[in-house]
Amino acid sequence: MNLRLDMISCDPAAGQSIARDCEEAGWTVSRFDSIEGFLKTQTGEPAPLLILSLPAAWKGGNDGGSLQRMKDWRSDNASSQLILFAPEGLAGVDRLALKLGARHTLFYPYETRDLNVILSGFAQGLGKRQQMTEVSRRKSGPEGFEELIGTSEKIAAVIELARKVGRSDFTSVMIGGENGTGKGALAKAIHMSSERADGPFLEVNCAAIPRNLLESEFFGYEKGAFTDAKERKMGLFELSNGGTIFLDEVGEIDFNLQAKLLKFLDSRTIRRISGTQFLPVDVRIICATNRDLKTLIEQKRFRADLYYRLNVIEITVPPLRERVEDIRPIAGNYIALFSKRMKKGDIRITEEALGLMESYSWPGNNRELINMIERAVLLDSRGEIRPEDLPIKKEEQEIILNVTEQEGTIRIDLPSRGASLEEIEKGAIIAALRSASGNVTRAADLLKVERGTLRYKMKKHGIDASNIKENIKTGEYEPVAVTD
Repeated sequence: MNLRLDMISCDPAAGQSIARDCEEAGWTVSRFDSIEGFLKTQTGEPAPLLILSLPAAWKGGNDGGSLQRMKDWRSDNASSQLILFAPEGLAGVDRLALKLGARHTLFYPYETRDLNVILSGFAQGLGKRQQMTEVSRRKSGPEGFEELIGTSEKIAAVIELARKVGRSDFTSVMIGGENGTGKGALAKAIHMSSERADGPFLEVNCAAIPRNLLESEFFGYEKGAFTDAKERKMGLFELSNGGTIFLDEVGEIDFNLQAKLLKFLDSRTIRRISGTQFLPVDVRIICATNRDLKTLIEQKRFRADLYYRLNVIEITVPPLRERVEDIRPIAGNYIALFSKRMKKGDIRITEEALGLMESYSWPGNNRELINMIERAVLLDSRGEIRPEDLPIKKEEQEIILNVTEQEGTIRIDLPSRGASLEEIEKGAIIAALRSASGNVTRAADLLKVERGTLRYKMKKHGIDASNIKENIKTGEYEPVAVTD
């Protein structure tokens, strides 16, 4: 990997020391004696890293406008990260760092190990960015995977599988995952990466349409089919002919209508309500659900034969709490997006705020994160998002335990911030209650404790089983598996 950086140093002695340390860390350094000299050379792709070393005699603002020109350049080249060096005690450095969007500020005389830590972090980030660029290059064309932001292995695996599915433009796909994980964006990306990309993409939220109207929405109707049928109406399957229809919350489709949907999948023809013609329709169906369809099958609320026809390929989008490393790129992307939309200028987010976000469980997943970023950008008045700007309270965070059993050993995946034993115990109780649908006796069996003991610990942690039952009923929580 080619590690290169540009360095602007108005102090020759300091510049020589910084350049030597950077070169020893494996970076190729291009040195400039002034901001103006640097800007005159910037005609192509900028170096991924820029170091600006201020002289001891720097007077805030008395620079002939060069710092403003540097700020303008930074606005157009935000991908180039900035390290600001300044003499110890120099006034106005914090404001300048904010103005220029500096990623780090170091004061000299500095510790070489501090610079090495920063350079190492940039090198790792640059490696990841180049990997993502290569993935984007391979995916160049009319694809929509750019909306699936992240560097984690889990999201990369989802994208890779989705791209393979996209090459087969007829196979039915079932997308699983919690609310807010981006199932709709993934469905559209699959459509855009297929040969159907030039055709329509229709998204239908089956839970948002009254069940008695869903059939007419799917298949359309002829004039006079019912009282309000003043004109003939084409159905959504017909309208999506040659393209893709995305059925979100497919588990909400009425059981009787499921038979007609199965018949359509078998025949690929539709007949409008009160119609006499069978119309051929070439459409790919992508479904999504945040519910356990196999449980609905056991409850006789979803047809098994329809499930297997729709679930030829299954893709599960992991929740945001299981891919913490994706929080930073998602936050950064939407800070830039909303800042531009709202004409707020450069807005940065502090490490403390990012750390708080990475320790949060994100029950609303990507959608909650995006909404939180939009709120923070909208209310920002200082060009910086801090922890107090985020509606996250540490005491309200919930530990979500991923418990698995392998070869007789139980493994618990903890959040990156760590967890106290009290939090782990509370998380295990909540997970067991969710898995047992709020049944305390069953949850006690899962946790291998007496029912009375579990009741005592629930009271201790303020856990109400009835609330968990209600949350599961409304779909806010899905059962979490706890190994027996």
